Amino acid sequence: MATTDAPKTLSPEAEALKKTWLDRLRDLVTLVETWAKELDWSTRRIEKKMKDSEVGAYRAPALIMQKETTRVILEPIARSTPGAEGVVDLYLMPAYDDIANLYYFEGEWKLHYVFAGNVNVSTVEETESTKFTNEYFKRLMEEIVKTCE
Repeated sequence: MATTDAPKTLSPEAEALKKTWLDRLRDLVTLVETWAKELDWSTRRIEKKMKDSEVGAYRAPALIMQKETTRVILEPIARSTPGAEGVVDLYLMPAYDDIANLYYFEGEWKLHYVFAGNVNVSTVEETESTKFTNEYFKRLMEEIVKTCE
């Protein structure tokens, strides 16, 4: 017997979790879009289909950025993970090379990235997180462009 997946009604708690996550993502995309445009990157907002065992299926905002032939996507990965209330990755396109990770914890987005010249670590996982600021975003994007030249 065939069955259909009827939309499930979410509890008020699950709806609140989803709303908080999507609001957090929209704020991040808006912020990164503003910073990227200040650096003369072209931007385009897109949506990513996502599924979450707690809040169901939904569409989340993402951002494609391009400067000359360098393209980067800011892509939501998960609403929650151990130790964080959200994960967003930056990928170099079209190969989807992982560049940096953003984790939301302690009430703010934290950047995990191995900047050039950091001889103490060899992988992103070994880096200490830093508050995700315009200064770090600018530095990150400059390194990406240099790498792609």
